[in-house]
Amino acid sequence: MNERLKATFYGLTAILVLMLVASLVFALFINFDWMATSTLQWVTFITSIVIMLIGGFISGRMTVHKGWVTGAIVGIIYVVGIMLYQFLAHDSWIQSYQILYFLIFIVATVTGSILGVNMQRRSEAY
Repeated sequence: MNERLKATFYGLTAILVLMLVASLVFALFINFDWMATSTLQWVTFITSIVIMLIGGFISGRMTVHKGWVTGAIVGIIYVVGIMLYQFLAHDSWIQSYQILYFLIFIVATVTGSILGVNMQRRSEAY
């Protein structure tokens, strides 16, 4: 399998698994009143950014060079998947504020992927 395709698959899989785990944790927090629903929006947004960084890092770690391309591919596929889910399941298209969120998610995966490639090179140098 192509190196970049394999890295993209692992990055997306990591993002989806971590998002599902985070969703379960947040659902439990809300169910047991450990978190107010008013703070949920910002906590989930920050958690999503961290998860996107981790997914980008994993995909970048598996790529030898041009980690930003792999991170961009992972981020774009994730964002398109969210758009399709929102359109098909909720019968609504994206709102104007979501464009900024999606751009931040793509930047997070690109940043994580760049860090993953550079950490890989640094560990091989020593």
